[in-house]
Amino acid sequence: MAKIKSMIGCEFSTKEIRAVEVTKNNDAYQILAMGYVPLEKGVIEEGFIRDAERFQSAFSELMSSGGFNSNNVAIGINNENVMMRYAAFPKVDRDKLRNMVLLQAQEFIPIPINEMEVDYVIADETTNEDNVAQYNIMLVAARRLMLEGYINHLSTMRYTVNDIDSSLLALCREIHGSNSEEKYCLVNFTDDILSFIVIKGDKILMVRSITIPDRNRDAITELFGLNERAEDEENPNEREELIKNAKNFILSETSSTVSYYSMQSQEQIEKIYVISHSEYNDEILKELQENMPIPVETPQMCTHIQSADSEVLNNYASCIGVAISALEG
Repeated sequence: MAKIKSMIGCEFSTKEIRAVEVTKNNDAYQILAMGYVPLEKGVIEEGFIRDAERFQSAFSELMSSGGFNSNNVAIGINNENVMMRYAAFPKVDRDKLRNMVLLQAQEFIPIPINEMEVDYVIADETTNEDNVAQYNIMLVAARRLMLEGYINHLSTMRYTVNDIDSSLLALCREIHGSNSEEKYCLVNFTDDILSFIVIKGDKILMVRSITIPDRNRDAITELFGLNERAEDEENPNEREELIKNAKNFILSETSSTVSYYSMQSQEQIEKIYVISHSEYNDEILKELQENMPIPVETPQMCTHIQSADSEVLNNYASCIGVAISALEG
């Protein structure tokens, strides 16, 4: 099989498509192309492609305008159709672990397993209360019907989907510059999911993902400019109230997550990193900085890539992580 020279890492949301083309030369990664294209309302809803024609048109426009050349694509997914669960399994030989995880996954996934594609990441190795060795496993499950939609539409346009990844885990892999002994919580929010991952070094210690409740949906979608308003119905006060409610919701859930982790582990989170594609990301960051008792920052992303500025790397970090993982196979 011919070696793949470059990979396009893609991320799809209700609002837009983002993509980065990455190659590797002499053990160094290089960005060849990047860009995003906004999506019209109704093209992607609840993680599913609802309008194939407009989806394909938008993707083709992005590939053309961004100067992308590869036909090899890796997809990053993070929406309400992706579930992550933390589970413990007895330590067995690695070649037996996969079968064990897949056989027992239904115990942890609240949706029929035959509707899901399931993968896993070994978070760390510990011993249980009986001093028996175990793996702490991060289960990642996604609705098969949703994934097939992306694969089929991209295949129709003659792209090869080489890998499907969690864009949230891709973000975690691309956080650099933090002390390896530092325990931090990554806070990431999209228009339909609020996610928290607690990490120390390369170990995942906890994951929590919250589908945005209906009572908060208008407030959160306001953060991404997705609420439709007629020009003559613009109401600044209403918008300000929605943004305030969104800030309060994210602050409340972040605070409860940090408290829950501290109670369960008897250990403290040392830092919070906040990153999203919302134009209000800096305001959310400030809200947390003013109200959380621990430091809150924007993380340094992808510092192993030297040829792009930090803002670009932060904006495309998950796409970069997805592409690099696929290139490494």
